[in-house]
Amino acid sequence: MGRWHYLASAFFVLQGVQAFSIVDRLLYGEWQGKPGDKFTQAVAVLMMVTSLALFGRGFRRIKSVRTGVFLAIGLAGFLLCSAVWSIDPQTTARGAMLYFFSVVGMIGIATNLKSDEYMDLLALICFLAGVSSLVLYAVSPANAFGESGDFRGIFSQKNVLGEAMAMGALASLHGIRTGKRLRGAIFLGLNTIVALRSESATSCMTIFVFYGTDRIIALIQKGGAARIIAVGMIILTLPFLIFVAISPESMLEMLGKDPTLTGRTDIWGYVIPYFYQSPWLGWGYVAFWTQNNPAAVEIADSLHWFTPQAHNGLLEMLLHVGIAGTAFFILLWVRTVWLSLRCMRTSERTLGISSLLSCVGILLVGVSETVLLVPSEASTGVFFITGLMCERALRSAQRPRYSAMRWDVSHGIPVRP
Repeated sequence: MGRWHYLASAFFVLQGVQAFSIVDRLLYGEWQGKPGDKFTQAVAVLMMVTSLALFGRGFRRIKSVRTGVFLAIGLAGFLLCSAVWSIDPQTTARGAMLYFFSVVGMIGIATNLKSDEYMDLLALICFLAGVSSLVLYAVSPANAFGESGDFRGIFSQKNVLGEAMAMGALASLHGIRTGKRLRGAIFLGLNTIVALRSESATSCMTIFVFYGTDRIIALIQKGGAARIIAVGMIILTLPFLIFVAISPESMLEMLGKDPTLTGRTDIWGYVIPYFYQSPWLGWGYVAFWTQNNPAAVEIADSLHWFTPQAHNGLLEMLLHVGIAGTAFFILLWVRTVWLSLRCMRTSERTLGISSLLSCVGILLVGVSETVLLVPSEASTGVFFITGLMCERALRSAQRPRYSAMRWDVSHGIPVRP
């Protein structure tokens, strides 16, 4: 029972990347607007119990991440408070409670596991999820594809699969940096293959950016001629990035992709006016895209299909929690970037790189998908956990300066040992 917290963490990560979707799908089927069933309810309850158990076990180390804990729980509290002004208070309250328990579990993992343990666990789970998706494709192709013909493997849809593979690639790169080169390379290769098979453009791009950024950072850290090469690569890449930022439609057309991101930019035009109706606090956490909201129904009538999200991370935040809540999320993101950069100057620089890459991933995914709002997304867990671990590593790095001193009891002054 000494390692029960590791098994509990494994369950939490499995639930966080939505790897249990296949079980629910095979047992109960799927349809639009499907409510929770006994299996999903059981998993949710078990997640809550697991979160509390992990939090309790790591409570004595909570002071090492106290600022991050305060901000994360404060964010969950804000989401819960949004039920007061929500268009659908019950949906908001349920969603916010799940977010709260998810945050509690993330704090538990950050205080119980070492950074390498967590990243190795994440890499293994995402690898096994990718293998399982390929096995499902070979054994039962009908269950491996969605209604639109997209490869989704054991997950609910291709974008969920792609995001899990992207986070698996991030964890695999972490393993390569810590010396697990063969295992990391195998895991990274499979993550990339499965992401490409899903044809999730955002996830594939994220994986390649992870790898490219990781290599550039490695060259910069080597110094000398390698650093000059890295700077040259950045200079050569910068015009391309500026071009993509200024004219993404042209880039998508060059790649043979729909410049409207498969109709997603069309959704933005319908959604933006509703943001202005409640700009400061939003419509309530996870409450906008419900059948109880006339605005969502109007958008569905205009588009001739019901969309579950705005397909843009920033716009989705503004809809649900307004400017106030979005500022909270941005504060957490900026703080995590700052902690990551500081952590890269300590012995935990590998963790700092992984945390920084997770922040980069949030930006990339946020262009066309929801980010950080949903706790059951792989990127949300990686973002919070690595950020908390960076804070813990920085506090640990500062501790020797004080432990290296001892007190002279007779004179009441610190002296060197």
